[in-house]
Amino acid sequence: MAFAKELAASGVKVNAAYPGYTATDFDGHSGYRTFEQAANSIVSLATLDENGPTGGFYFDGAEVPC
Repeated sequence: MAFAKELAASGVKVNAAYPGYTATDFDGHSGYRTFEQAANSIVSLATLDENGPTGGFYFDGAEVPC
């Protein structure tokens, strides 16, 4: 939130994405989500246009209260 406020005038967007419990080498592939599923939220935030949100926390495209 602090970075989002600080960088708002520059047009830089700052958001956070929670990928969920994703099957990776880190967890012995025990996660219930694929990394493709986890990447969807990250990619959607990384490709926001100038009218997109900033200062939010997202899971599967939905904002999660902080």
